[in-house]
Amino acid sequence: NFRYRTQKILQILLVVYVGLTLVETVLLRMAGMSWFEAVCNSFSTIATGGFCTRNASIAAYGSLWIEMIVVFFMAVSGLHFGLIFATLTGKSNNIFRSETSRYYVLSLLLGGLIVSVSLWASDMYPTFASSMRYGFFQVVSVSSTTGFATADSSVWTPLAIMVLTLFTMQCACAGGIKCDRVLLAFKTIRAMMIRRQHPNAVIRVKLNGVIQEQSVVDMAMLFIVFYLMLLALGTIVVAAFGMDLETSFSMTASCMANAGTGFGKAGSMSNYHDFPGAIKYICTVFMLLGRLEIFGLLQLFVTNWWK
Repeated sequence: NFRYRTQKILQILLVVYVGLTLVETVLLRMAGMSWFEAVCNSFSTIATGGFCTRNASIAAYGSLWIEMIVVFFMAVSGLHFGLIFATLTGKSNNIFRSETSRYYVLSLLLGGLIVSVSLWASDMYPTFASSMRYGFFQVVSVSSTTGFATADSSVWTPLAIMVLTLFTMQCACAGGIKCDRVLLAFKTIRAMMIRRQHPNAVIRVKLNGVIQEQSVVDMAMLFIVFYLMLLALGTIVVAAFGMDLETSFSMTASCMANAGTGFGKAGSMSNYHDFPGAIKYICTVFMLLGRLEIFGLLQLFVTNWWK
């Protein structure tokens, strides 16, 4: 019932959200931040908000230890807090048994490795270790929608920018398209290919061991299509104000995912201060669409859904 669910949500928030914030605050203080900066950046990390106390973001500290702490907690905060709570309390439906969580972690590792190799092969950084330091941080940052930065990713290789853009669209277990919908899309495509080869076969799509109803699958596919359509529309509208294609697309993708960092004039070391007011209004609308997952905002304007 509602009372039980409310108590459970409060319990999860207290244990996971407050717990992670306290632990990161102490670690950042030990790594060299002041108590004020440690608290503010911990709030921003666990909430995946990305608002840093320094204009140059996490890059301003120039500390490997701070970056390692932040990147770990960004990755953890991208997981479902309910699964984290279940893992801490020894429940069976934990992070290690969740297909979505495994996919999320594996995609971070693969994406970070691809970006790191690309940066190292292009001599962007002198060593592979430094390439991994900046590459993994930025991949986790955009995927978790935190938006922190330790380098200007706008000047990175085309492959690195493409991978970061894909992660900006996918995001983690919250924000963007979401890992569960992407994983469900992959499973649906696989099921459709099997049906093409075996028309009489009964193929059911499973996620985390649970058979998904066709209505759930259809809704996920509809969301992805609608998301991509709005992304294309936003790119066209922003480009109409004279922005280049890279800036227009990455800005729209970043706003819809609430990731904060794009490329071009909207890069990780830039801000939206110099953009025209009309573009800021457009970005505001797309941020709301992304945070409310499109249909939640559209329901306000469709009277048939009010009943």
